[in-house]
Amino acid sequence: MFTIMMMLTAMLSSLSTQTSAASHAEASVWEAPPAIYHAAYSPVGSQSSDSIYPSPSGEESLNGLTLQNRIEDANRIFGHFSGQAPAYMGGEEYHYPGLSVGAYEGWIYYVSVPASAGTFTLNGRSIPMDVHQIRAELGKPDFTAEDGFGYEHDGQAIKVFVDPRDGELRSVDLFDSSSV
Repeated sequence: MFTIMMMLTAMLSSLSTQTSAASHAEASVWEAPPAIYHAAYSPVGSQSSDSIYPSPSGEESLNGLTLQNRIEDANRIFGHFSGQAPAYMGGEEYHYPGLSVGAYEGWIYYVSVPASAGTFTLNGRSIPMDVHQIRAELGKPDFTAEDGFGYEHDGQAIKVFVDPRDGELRSVDLFDSSSV
């Protein structure tokens, strides 16, 4: 038994001393970072002192809607929806001017504001649809992905969807991060 333990220790120790650094040949091949990297990490001015994110209430709101609202609340705020289609994660997607809302059994589970809206309102503050302005308001992202960057707090996420090829903003979405 002692011999087996010593062999395992030796094997594991040899694995932990191996380096995972790229070889010199690999390191010399440099590719420019994709546009999404620039959108998420390009330098911006200092974050404003009165931060709008996360919301002091714990309920993030995008264009006046939270994930605790029902579709009736969206109808009350924006009027009756102009169109409806199956939502990507089940339920229905409701279309309002400058806004789409996903709901399942009447409960809102995402809110999406397209870049064409020009601005969005996060926790009561209007922000231009510009990745640099968003970064200036919200600070360093909590996560990045091929299609954007975002901020996560208490099971809610604000994601800024960006075209990975050109860095152009596509939409700003609020959703339940535990459902993804």
